Amino acid sequence: MSKTLKLALIGEALLANIYLPLTNGIFLVYIASLGYDIESMSHIIAFSSLPAVAIGLILYKWPNILKKGNIKKWFLTVHAGERLLWLFTPFLKNLEHLLLLYTIKNFFSSLISLQLNQLIYGSFKEKDIRDVTAKRSSAASASSILGYFLATTFLSLGDKGFFYSFVYGSIIGLASTVLMAFPKLKIESRTEPKRIREVEKIYTVSLYQVFYIASANLLSVFWVYILISKLGLPAYWATTISLVGTATSIASSLLWGRLSFKYYKISLAFDSITPILIFITGNPFAHLGLSSYNSLFSTGSGFLGGFLYARYLGNLGPSRAAFLLISLSGLGQLLAALLGSFVKEDYILLASSVVFFKFSALAIAYLAIPEVAIVPGHMARSYAGTLFHISLSGYRLTLEISWEAVLMTLRIIVLTFSFLILYIIYRLAFILIGV
Repeated sequence: MSKTLKLALIGEALLANIYLPLTNGIFLVYIASLGYDIESMSHIIAFSSLPAVAIGLILYKWPNILKKGNIKKWFLTVHAGERLLWLFTPFLKNLEHLLLLYTIKNFFSSLISLQLNQLIYGSFKEKDIRDVTAKRSSAASASSILGYFLATTFLSLGDKGFFYSFVYGSIIGLASTVLMAFPKLKIESRTEPKRIREVEKIYTVSLYQVFYIASANLLSVFWVYILISKLGLPAYWATTISLVGTATSIASSLLWGRLSFKYYKISLAFDSITPILIFITGNPFAHLGLSSYNSLFSTGSGFLGGFLYARYLGNLGPSRAAFLLISLSGLGQLLAALLGSFVKEDYILLASSVVFFKFSALAIAYLAIPEVAIVPGHMARSYAGTLFHISLSGYRLTLEISWEAVLMTLRIIVLTFSFLILYIIYRLAFILIGV
């Protein structure tokens, strides 16, 4: 069962990632080509991130919902539906229509990712989770080269290239759906802990995950803006940059999948300075080298959260791990989108924001995650506990202040209406006396 499922999951990633560069991979480029700015892109990303957060939180509360009924039929329907949605994209120019379509697409994508995560975390142990994750990533990167090559070729044709890319991408994406129709899909039953144990460790990794995903999403927006708006390069340069990064990640995925956590300190350090290098680099060809550099180290940093959840499965449970990955991804994307909407066209502030999130994730990892900390393990665990309790106290204080503010507002409203009623009564009395 596990070997068959592994092959199916790796094959799905291989086929799906020819489709992704042709659709999702060029979506921001398509938005930019229509004349929309960073604020517009951020609005689309912000709204489209909400389904992931909502789905993750709902299913975290009721984890057995997806285990009922015909799981395979439901999965294949959603899997195919996401692919078919892209057929409408080249016919849409209005921002509101694009926002709606991308939000629905992300709703489907979140459900797909959730089920895939459940299959992986529910069927394998830590070693196999790392193995299948790394091989899926490597296979995805290999097939993405073809996807980005096709996207680059299509976009070099001008505006009509977007039509070819979205339509052919959607058709190719359906091939991965057909592949998943062959194996038996079943979420393995495992004992879920009633409560999360060692919650401080889970919280610290989750906080790292949110900051890292926010930085990665902001970096993609920032990089596209630098290439197209600041350097004035054609749209196909963005896909060429992605192509180089994807080629590098074929090897880097397998590398970081095998390395122990102590080597992840290196990826975290070098990954954190990527936005600075992008900002100071004016030569378009140097950005090709930066793409390879970014892919090498960001792969390790991106794997860290998921691999740590695999290690903490006994404390967390496979279903909660899957749900947290989805909801935290949505939160990170939402945070990045809201900030991107705020900074608008100020790319210096945007670059500063990316650096802030990168270094925040770095600080959390180096000080509060024992597996990659530069301080002794007992100090990292102590910092993790302190960070958790400070956050919890801040959360409770915020709730208390918010509740007091609500009560104060209600008191003011009641008092205002009381004075208004008294005024009406006295006014009516004077009128009657006058009569």
